[in-house]
Amino acid sequence: MVMRSEFVVLGASGTTGGLIAEELVRQGGRVVLAGRDAARLATTAARFAGNAVSVLAVDLADPASLAAAAGAGKVLVNTVGPFARLSPPVVAACLDADTAYLDLANERAAVRALLDRDAEARERGATLVTGAGFGPAATEALVLALREAGAGAAAVQVAAAPYSAYDTDGVRGTVTEAMAEGATSYRAGELVRAPLGEGATTLTFGGATRTVIPVPTGDLEAAREASGAPDVTAYAVPRGSGTNDGRSHAYARLTDPDGRVHTAELTTGEGFAFTAAVAAATAARLLDGPPPGAWTAARLLGADLLAALPGTTIQLGR
Repeated sequence: MVMRSEFVVLGASGTTGGLIAEELVRQGGRVVLAGRDAARLATTAARFAGNAVSVLAVDLADPASLAAAAGAGKVLVNTVGPFARLSPPVVAACLDADTAYLDLANERAAVRALLDRDAEARERGATLVTGAGFGPAATEALVLALREAGAGAAAVQVAAAPYSAYDTDGVRGTVTEAMAEGATSYRAGELVRAPLGEGATTLTFGGATRTVIPVPTGDLEAAREASGAPDVTAYAVPRGSGTNDGRSHAYARLTDPDGRVHTAELTTGEGFAFTAAVAAATAARLLDGPPPGAWTAARLLGADLLAALPGTTIQLGR
């Protein structure tokens, strides 16, 4: 029987899960390393000194096993995608266990599905959080910063160009499933779909002019939630065309109803490291009695806290 800890990291033997666990332990947290492969979890646990971590094998297809994982901590950090397909039973287990839920989803459908549970979460006094990673937190932070500075938002464009030191099977699988939705955007408040690659354009941010395409990522839903704009497009550089300067970049452009344009850029370091920092900061926030409801990580933390993460800057256009 695993003693109730502060954090459970589901998928802890993976690259992202391991980085998040390291960050939580560095900050003094007690972490349950959870996943399907006990041997790989034991290898991950060997990286930690003392008794900061414990190991729990979990079968995502077994409700009893998921219930044990959800009940093992006060906050469960879910790093196992594709999230649209795999996260619903994890969310359900957390709701039943009165455990705060946090995931790294950046699939449009997964982010939308979790945010649509806001009324249910409030009714149950629960907190559900999605998007705790470079995408969609980086672009949403920019939209929030511009809105706080007084920018109006009749139309919004956001774009991301991450630098990644890792190429993982989990990320590839999530991207493949998400991109099957095609190019998506909001027009007059309605979701519009087109073949992937349609609507390509160029945007200048992070010191370079980049070819970007509309993508069905969580950035789209996060930007819409943060801005209230009827017209929203989220762009990304095509896979394999990320940055080569060792930095990750995000961009937001808000257009007022009267046509005035406001821009902002975020620059940070390696994308997985930023994701680990965002997830750890959000998980820590969830220990402090957060408000119930369904949130994105950026809305829960705020632009200022995200800008304060190591190596991160937000600059508003002049």
